[in-house]
Parts: sequence; structure tokens; C-alpha cells
Amino acid sequence: MNHFKVSLLITTFNWPEALDLVLQSVIKQTYLPSQIVIADDGSQTDTDSVVSRYKEDLPIEITWQPDRDFRAARARNLALLRTKHDYVIFIDGDCLLPPNFVRNHLALAKPGKIVSGNRSLLSRHESNLLLHKERRIDTNRLFSSYKFRAMPFGPLRDMDPFSWQSVRSCNFGAHTTDIIKIEGFDESYIGWGREDSDFVARMLKAGITVRNGRFATCVAHLHHTERSRDQFSVNDDKFKQLLHGMTNYRPTKTVFKEK
Repeated sequence: MNHFKVSLLITTFNWPEALDLVLQSVIKQTYLPSQIVIADDGSQTDTDSVVSRYKEDLPIEITWQPDRDFRAARARNLALLRTKHDYVIFIDGDCLLPPNFVRNHLALAKPGKIVSGNRSLLSRHESNLLLHKERRIDTNRLFSSYKFRAMPFGPLRDMDPFSWQSVRSCNFGAHTTDIIKIEGFDESYIGWGREDSDFVARMLKAGITVRNGRFATCVAHLHHTERSRDQFSVNDDKFKQLLHGMTNYRPTKTVFKEK
């Protein structure tokens, strides 16, 4: 395993109960992140109070922006400005981490590579039990599935290095120097969809390829109603233009800068 320091970036919006479970799973990591940054996309609920409960046990901080539609790209960029370490793992605030999650991510980390994690979708019933009845994580039960087992796939993990479709912003890792190289996320993506695909496509254009993290870096994803996808067609059209004109593409809008 690589023993460099890692920043864990967690995106959240108005779901403190889920964030509480996520942070429970972070505390149980066999290799703790050196920094945790909560990227809050405009929550009006008690997210701050959830974060404050963990400050004695975790190196945690929070960034916040006003709620002006779904602006995950800008929320992540604001959090990236706070990151201090060589490697960043991105997850969403509804994704629960098995105990070896950070350790396994770092075992696969390499400059010039995006580690693409995956997710196991929890049922509505399983999610409701965790959120409203149990309110705590039983790691032995929750992560017993074969999906969470680490398997030594070796070179097979690099068999599909240009698959932008395999990377989800709810679970991936990248070196900070590679993120700086592409200037972070393009904040002109407003509304749900394609800001993560844009990010990965520009990584590929910069020579940074995808490493498959399945059967090593799976998360348990809480069930929830889907966010509005009203802007998806607009975002998808913009992304298609990017794919057809990659040569000189740069983000049209970003607050992210080299620190």
C-alpha cells in the first residue's frame, strides 16, 4: 500500500442522517484519511452539527455555498481548494465505506491514474433500517457481500484505461497533481448529470487513465429518491460537444486554482 497522506472529499446536501452514517464508517477505517472535507452544496439543515460531533475524532472541516440549484461541480472545487495532501478520494454523502476502503484505494493509487470505485445499491428497506431504526453501522453485516471483497486482479485493472463511463463521482480517487493539471471540475454544469463525465474525459485528454477498482473499493449506497434531471439534456449536449472537440478544451468556468 502507498503510505502517502490522503484527503477524503465528501459531497452532501440536506441529508445529515446519511452523512452521520458515512462518518461512522470513516471512523472505522483501518487506514484513516489525514483530512476530511465536507463539500456542502447549500444545505439548510443541521449538517454543521453532525460535522461538529466528529471533530474530536476526525480531522474534518466543511465548505458551503448557497443553494442555487444542483452545483456539485462548484461544491467539489471549493472543497478541493482546502485539500492539503497528495491524493484525493471523492465520495458522496450517502455512500458507506467498508473498513478497508481507504487502504484499498491507496493500494491502487498511482500518478497518472484515476481509481474508479463502484457501489452496491442498498434497498429501501435496508436504508430505512440504517437511517431510522439502527442509526449505526454493523460492518460485519453490511459489508458481508462478495462485492466488498478485495481481489488481486493485477494488470487486469488497467485493461480498459479509457473508459470514462466506468467512473462515478460518488467513488473515485486521483492524485492532486493530476486534478490541478485539468483545473478541477467545470462549474458551468448546473443541474444533475455529466459534470463527472466531463472531469474524467479531460483527465483522459491530459494522459491520465482509468484503473478499475472493483472488488477492492466498493461502497454501500443508501437508497433515495432521484434528484431532478431537468437539466440532463442540456448537460449531455455540452458533454457531447466536449467529446467532439477535445483538442483545445478547457473548463469554461472554475474557481479551482493551483495552490
